[in-house]
Amino acid sequence: MPKTQKRRDLPDESEIAVNPSVWLRWYERNLRSVLRQWASQRQVEREDVELLLFDRSDLERSLKALPKALTAAERRKLAKLDEQLRKLAPLIRLSIPDLAQTRESLGIPRSHWWWFLDEEEFPS
Repeated sequence: MPKTQKRRDLPDESEIAVNPSVWLRWYERNLRSVLRQWASQRQVEREDVELLLFDRSDLERSLKALPKALTAAERRKLAKLDEQLRKLAPLIRLSIPDLAQTRESLGIPRSHWWWFLDEEEFPS
């Protein structure tokens, strides 16, 4: 039986557990992918938006375990990425119309604000 090759685009489990920088890269990659999809197609698949939200949550959990793991430059990058994510709130509402039920069923904590963007008020 041929040996299956390990995917190199996925973080290794040991990296995920100890290195928030890995999650930051994944968060950035998925955010940029969603932004590209939106720019070219004016729609984004629900699964892609959910993946983005889960990546941000995974990053947050890893930062909670290792709060000083990111460099100053990585923290600045995270702040910029979060700013872009906040601007995607209308897209998130459109892609996941049942976001409130989804986060409730998953038990998402309020500290994971990106799962609550549907509750924010935006000027028309």
